[in-house]
Amino acid sequence: MRSIIGVIVACIALVCGFSFYGGSDGHRMYAHFGETTEGEQYLEDSGYEVEGTYDEESSYSEEEEDTDDYTSLNDIRFADFDDDDWLDNEYIWALRHYLDDMDVSTIKDERLMPYRKVIKGKFVIAKVEPALMGGLFIMFSFIDKPEGIFSTWVYSEVDEATGEVSNYTVNGIKLEDFENDMSREEIFKVMKEHPELKLF
Repeated sequence: MRSIIGVIVACIALVCGFSFYGGSDGHRMYAHFGETTEGEQYLEDSGYEVEGTYDEESSYSEEEEDTDDYTSLNDIRFADFDDDDWLDNEYIWALRHYLDDMDVSTIKDERLMPYRKVIKGKFVIAKVEPALMGGLFIMFSFIDKPEGIFSTWVYSEVDEATGEVSNYTVNGIKLEDFENDMSREEIFKVMKEHPELKLF
């Protein structure tokens, strides 16, 4: 399981041209970036208070409860995720629908207005990880603007009684301050070699 996820994450890292330091803990994927992950920084930049980090000692702060019966909402959200699910799931499709709605002016996001033409095109996933506030943190690049790395946090509601996950909500999108150094052609080459990677 770990080796498979490692290969997939390494392939995704190649697509976006920067290094990932991550691992798998059961069904959760997480990254080690010192004191904070990009997901945490995104939440902090958006005005949310973040309590706890993903690190080598504790992949998720809720696990410190150390009770046999305790299950976090993210445990429920991602309980049935397999390797393929991390690369194609409802969180990613919620992002695609959000971008489509922006294209037809149903949703307005001022930060993305300079990229209005780009969002009509497809994007490729660079990285995903569970968000501390619940849901999934996603980094991605548009195939028509491969140098740009964008990030978003997609939240979902969970019915603890039934385990049903619903109401996927995109909480804004921002352009990161670092770039991908792979060209469009190089991205397509990697995708051809690794068909598990896809465009959305």
